[in-house]
Amino acid sequence: MALRSIGWLAGLPLIAGLWAGATLWAEPRLEAALTASARAVADATGRGGAEPWLRVEARGRDLVALGEAPTQGALAAAREGLARLDGPRRLVDRLALIDEAAPFAWSAALRGPDRLDLLGSRPAEIGRAALAERLGAGLPAGLVLRDGARAARGAPEGFAEAAAFLVRQTVRLKPGAAASLSDRTLSLRGEAASVDDYAALRAALTAPPPGYAVGEVAVEPALAEPFTWSVARGPEGVRLAGYTVSEADRAAILAAARLAADGAPVVDAMRTARGLPAGLESRALIARAFAALALVRDGRVTLEGGALSIRGAAIDAQAVREADALTTGSLPPGLTRGDVDLTASPVSPYVVSIRRGPDAVTLSGHLPDAESRAAVLAALRPLLYGERVVDRTRLAEGAPPGLVAALTAAVGPLALLASGEVTATDTTLRLAGESLYAESARRLSAAAGRLGPPGWRAEVAVGARDATPAREPSACRDAFAALVAGRTIRFDPGSAELRPAFYPVLDDVAALARTCPSERIEVAGHDDPPGTAVPEAPKPAEAAKAAEAGTPAEAAKPAEAPRSADARKAKGARADAKPPPKAPAAREASLPDPGLPQRRAAAIVDYLLKAGVPASRIAAAPAEPRPERRAVEFALRS
Repeated sequence: MALRSIGWLAGLPLIAGLWAGATLWAEPRLEAALTASARAVADATGRGGAEPWLRVEARGRDLVALGEAPTQGALAAAREGLARLDGPRRLVDRLALIDEAAPFAWSAALRGPDRLDLLGSRPAEIGRAALAERLGAGLPAGLVLRDGARAARGAPEGFAEAAAFLVRQTVRLKPGAAASLSDRTLSLRGEAASVDDYAALRAALTAPPPGYAVGEVAVEPALAEPFTWSVARGPEGVRLAGYTVSEADRAAILAAARLAADGAPVVDAMRTARGLPAGLESRALIARAFAALALVRDGRVTLEGGALSIRGAAIDAQAVREADALTTGSLPPGLTRGDVDLTASPVSPYVVSIRRGPDAVTLSGHLPDAESRAAVLAALRPLLYGERVVDRTRLAEGAPPGLVAALTAAVGPLALLASGEVTATDTTLRLAGESLYAESARRLSAAAGRLGPPGWRAEVAVGARDATPAREPSACRDAFAALVAGRTIRFDPGSAELRPAFYPVLDDVAALARTCPSERIEVAGHDDPPGTAVPEAPKPAEAAKAAEAGTPAEAAKPAEAPRSADARKAKGARADAKPPPKAPAAREASLPDPGLPQRRAAAIVDYLLKAGVPASRIAAAPAEPRPERRAVEFALRS
């Protein structure tokens, strides 16, 4: 027994050695087999460009799952795949979701000409390598992306396109620049690498990626050396070139250019840059430059460094002296005199105008000398008493003979207008405007031949305020026929007095007549048919009885109708006035009144004359015995 016990004890180390050897031989193989079966599940988490996030470690017959899933769906899919594996005794789940970033912030910093650092958070669903490939497309050769951002959930849709957009703008800036994304807001800061890069960046920022907005943009323009700017005037309009220091200054320059162009095209070829001479205020430069441009008919005003130059053809000889004064003396700080090379040629055409507006009378154009200017002003003031006179004329040689006489003669007709203008162009004098009255406009037009002095040609284009547009003759006849159709005017038996019921028809006839200046109206009155009862005038005793009964005295006599629309307004008459009461007695007309139709037609003609129809365009028709006629008839004659 003792020997047997000693033998078992001696065999235990051998058994332990055999067990240890078997374990050391089998365990690596078992772990390798388990790891190989789990590798396919881990690799599947890297599909679609994402980096594999699942790591699996085999510990004996156990599997330990490690990693952070980008989404809840990816986490569930990984766990489901591991659960289907055969062989592991136990699965140790140490999986989790990647943290969510709110707000989702990412940035790119240009550390040098060859290095761009990416910081902040990047989308967990996009792998680092896949994102670097998308961001690096089209970047300059030699520029290295160093992605130090960490994966996170919560990236906005379209993140890769927005980040690539920011990277493309960042490389247009000098080292030290940075771009950032915060959720859906894009921002940039830095200094443009060149003038062209600044222009390209500003243009790109007007169209950010869909769904994203541009936030703070603190980008300085590039430095331009030398700093130049110019404004030129020519037959094609006004052209701006060179540099402007900001978009606000660009807007101010464009506004001044459009005013100077006076309707001509304005071409903006300016670019934004820094480099305006120190101490020179841009608004002072704009004011002085466009004051100089006003003296140039065809030429250029240029800023070169800090010197202001004016070259080209002046509008007149006076402008040459004024340009010289603009570039000397009290120049704005930082601005110096450049070259002034202006030439003056005779003014052609020679134009001067007097414009009468609601606020002032304005003289503009050219006059030959100060004495001529004083003569025109002296002619204006007595006729336009109390109106402000603004003199913007300039002095230049080349005036046509009789210019002052032509202008002073036209001042009187101009004073008759509510608004208008007299313009002398060489030896042509033109009066145009608006009169308060049609008759005044007609008289001025008729006097056109006597307006200018001998050797001058005069033109008059004066209309009446609120004048009704004229109709064609055919349209007049159609409108007149439609107007009088079905609308009759019947006088009371034996009466030629107008009744209020006639007024609307007659007013419409007068209004239509004013729009048909070439047509003539004929009015034919009517007689009363035989046997018509004619009301008797009330006797004095009956009128007294009516007064005692409380009847107004005016009701006991025939109503007196106003003779025109203007007369009705003056008397306060109403279109709906009640007709007079019928007389208490009537008599049978034994014989017709031979003058009644003419009196009725004359009453209508008188009304229409006072309503504004010219006397030359309306008349009573010759009397014709027509017993069947019952109402006044109108005829329109060409």
